[in-house]
Amino acid sequence: MQQKKWKKTLLIGGFVFGLVILCAGIGISLSVGKQVANGLVYMNQGNDTKQNSIMQLKQWGFNLEEFEANYVGEDFTVEASDGVVVPATHFQTAEKNILTGAEKQVVILVHGAGGDRVSVAPLAKLYLEHGWDVLTYDQRGSGDNSDDKVSFGYFEARDVECLVDYAVNDLKADEIVVHGQSMGGATVGLYAATEHAYENVDAVILDSPVDSMENMFREVYAQMDGSDQIPVDYVVACGDWYLKLFYDFSFADANTTTQMKENQVKTLVILSEKDKVCLPESVMELYNNIATDEKTLVRVDSAHIEGAIDDPEGYISRVMDFLEK
Repeated sequence: MQQKKWKKTLLIGGFVFGLVILCAGIGISLSVGKQVANGLVYMNQGNDTKQNSIMQLKQWGFNLEEFEANYVGEDFTVEASDGVVVPATHFQTAEKNILTGAEKQVVILVHGAGGDRVSVAPLAKLYLEHGWDVLTYDQRGSGDNSDDKVSFGYFEARDVECLVDYAVNDLKADEIVVHGQSMGGATVGLYAATEHAYENVDAVILDSPVDSMENMFREVYAQMDGSDQIPVDYVVACGDWYLKLFYDFSFADANTTTQMKENQVKTLVILSEKDKVCLPESVMELYNNIATDEKTLVRVDSAHIEGAIDDPEGYISRVMDFLEK
């Protein structure tokens, strides 16, 4: 009888111990996942994205004051399907105002991480000089966008959708192109994989696009102190779990490379040969996954998204050649 009680006590004790270990494991995994997910989703928290754009343009030697003197944009807002308010600016050339009967060509420019719509001014200038209307806007987590969360293009694609609707319904555009840089390239890529893009836009351009949220995290994690002590696959799995539980999307949802298999829109990919942010081999893999046969790859001898800075005339010439095909 005493032996049976002893065995029962051992069984209960083992069960309780196992339960404690399980709960501790879940707690640790949840904590790791929270750090990963929040670090990515709130990557711009406390980051002055407006000032970052001005500093970046200054570093590139771009004269923002001259641009703003020559091109006065009209600010407006649109609302995405999930209620997010998207602040935007519409630029048009003086020539466009006096032309009658000409086709209205509109390009929507999508900026990268850490900045806001001002950062795409060099691109806007090139398009404006070629007679295109330009729409710029603040991505989520940037500028004056009402959402402070970043999803590496997954939810941001909804903002592109509402701007395309604006170009169709309000501007009565005859031709619509969406052009993104870096994380903006990921946003454009994920949007291009939707039926809305296939039905409404004529082409998309991805300049030095981020290939996936997960890969960007893996690259950053590898450079962190102590990263060799906790397996990266475990850390990624925890982050993915937390993203699904609390933010309603996953690493797979923000994987531009795999989503390109659904892209049926005419696409130009600009690969920067000296890119140390979005590595050429990753951009090449993304390009190879694009489903449509109407795709073009252009290589520029520049660092990350600096093709339009190093050789603006050559850059826009190749863009226009692509759009005129």
